[in-house]
Amino acid sequence: MMQIEARHLIHCGEDTFWELFFSGEVNDRIYSDILKFAAFEVLEERDDARARVRKATGQPRIQALPAAVQSLLGPNFRYVEDSVFDKASRTWRWTMTPSLLQGRLRNEGTLRVEPSGPGQVTRVASATIEAKVFGLGKIIEGLMEKEMRAGWDNSAAFLNRWIAEHPPERAAS
Repeated sequence: MMQIEARHLIHCGEDTFWELFFSGEVNDRIYSDILKFAAFEVLEERDDARARVRKATGQPRIQALPAAVQSLLGPNFRYVEDSVFDKASRTWRWTMTPSLLQGRLRNEGTLRVEPSGPGQVTRVASATIEAKVFGLGKIIEGLMEKEMRAGWDNSAAFLNRWIAEHPPERAAS
């Protein structure tokens, strides 16, 4: 099992960050164009005074994985993400349940932002990765870590490009 964390400077305020984070258009672009998922779909989303809850399914790319891991996961590997945004703590928590090897693969974590100066936040993503697969566990964990870090890096770069191309409207003074 491993714990990982990534921090990225995002060039917007906290409210704008969360607005972009929940934007269907931004998510579609991130999952299809940046992360290169074969599929990503929000199955359920609800919002109340305390939390925003989302259930989604994703089919990440596995073509770049070693043949032994591709064989183990198969061509139709998917996961279900159950996540909750706690409005009081402004923290997103997720758990991913794989379509295969349930109970042997674990990926869960949090995402939050910290103020980093005028018009900037630092996005802090933390995750726990665990693969209980004899002979391949450490390899799978390492591959998952590499993919998650690359996804976080690439999505941060995308968000900053998006913000530059679509500046948030400023409140009138």
